[in-house]
Amino acid sequence: MAGTRSRRRWQGLRLPQGAETMVSLFLLLFDTLLLNQVFTLTFTLWLRSDPQIQLYLDSYLHVRWILFALYVSFGLLSGIFNIRKLTAASDIFSHTSSALLASFVGFNLLAFFSRAVAYYAYTFPRPIFLLATGLSIFTTFGLRIIISALLKPHPRMLRAIIIGDQSEGRRIIKHFHRRGGVRFRIVHTMTSDQLPDLASEVIFRNAHEVFVTDPNLDLDSFWAQIYYSRKEEPHEFRVRISVDPRKAAGTVGLQSLEDFPLITITSRPLASLERLIKRAFDIFFSIFALLISMPVMITTAILVRLDSPGPIFYKQKRVGRYGKEFDVIKFRSMRVGSEAKSGPTVSTADDPRISSLGKFLRRFGIDELPQFFLVLTGEMSVVGPRPERPFFVKDYYEFQGRRLAVKPGVTGLAAVNSRYYLRLVDKVTYDYYYLDNYSFVLDIKIIFQTVWVLLFKSNKALQDQHHELDGMKRAPEETQPGENNGN
Repeated sequence: MAGTRSRRRWQGLRLPQGAETMVSLFLLLFDTLLLNQVFTLTFTLWLRSDPQIQLYLDSYLHVRWILFALYVSFGLLSGIFNIRKLTAASDIFSHTSSALLASFVGFNLLAFFSRAVAYYAYTFPRPIFLLATGLSIFTTFGLRIIISALLKPHPRMLRAIIIGDQSEGRRIIKHFHRRGGVRFRIVHTMTSDQLPDLASEVIFRNAHEVFVTDPNLDLDSFWAQIYYSRKEEPHEFRVRISVDPRKAAGTVGLQSLEDFPLITITSRPLASLERLIKRAFDIFFSIFALLISMPVMITTAILVRLDSPGPIFYKQKRVGRYGKEFDVIKFRSMRVGSEAKSGPTVSTADDPRISSLGKFLRRFGIDELPQFFLVLTGEMSVVGPRPERPFFVKDYYEFQGRRLAVKPGVTGLAAVNSRYYLRLVDKVTYDYYYLDNYSFVLDIKIIFQTVWVLLFKSNKALQDQHHELDGMKRAPEETQPGENNGN
């Protein structure tokens, strides 16, 4: 028995509840001392025979607090001070290296725009600075490897629901238990045919994790109940879906290189910090867009009034975040009463309801400019899934689900990839990609792509794109929802 105990693998010291903050502060302070020592030693050893060594060191000392501030900022974003994220060696290395390399790039950009920083930054040789950054990556990585081996966070207890194969769900949970840092309490198990009750169970039991072990389950109705039916923000939870090995290519989502192969979907696609950054960008960008487009909007208002009788602006109900309806505002591009006989229909590239001026406004997106006022008020975002009309949303689960987890956008990934759609549900795939791969950089890319499409993609190209697939077009009432296996 004693021999068995002596051979038991060291599991680390389990921290008491609430001690993680102290460990994070320790990591932050120790990193500051460690990085300062690495940079100082690198400068000293590299320039030990240089008579101007003191000049170089003084220049570094003047800018080191800027370097540390950048490192702490990028470190907080990547989570390198959170002991719960120090579980996989591959993650630790990728996060620490990305934080330090981002600090290196950020500092050089700051030196480019700031004369005061550049005065000191350009004094010491760049190869030394890059070498010190590389050595810092390995030292901070080594520190975290030691910390993760010695200290283990207090287990976070999460409530879990399994739907589908119960034995497979428990096998997955055991894997997460072995990883450490989290414990699951199974609060409910369900069979696949109980899918209609899944949403109510998740909300009622305030579940943190939902393990879907039947990859053939279509979760569109589940997401519709979560977002569209309740009309309010859900609590934060994850849905983890087992992967069908026959369909695994391109669908497996790994939170870590050492993780379990699952498709993971969160109820809140954007983290709190991402939402804050996105909202700040929305405000600044919409103010900028409104200021530079004000002469265009005034001219457009006059032309719309002269082109055809009717109001200048067109208001229409659209479905926004969490299924709440709001009034979208556009410059009127259709003739008054154009849907009196046909009813709501999908707009096309050669829609006869659009006036001559309206075609020009739509071609360059001018009719959408008033929506930046809605961005300022918080109803919309600059980038996001385009808002759909209630008439269509109520008929399709795809439009009631995950795309309602974020604010609708003035532009979006679907809008720049196809101005007019063959089927109403075609753009859902683009919206899901946007949600699953969201980043601030992706928003910027979509904005630039929007400008490119509006300014440089010719009307002929748009019409050719439309007519190539015109034979496949269906009326809205005949459109069949696409299959997406729970995405």
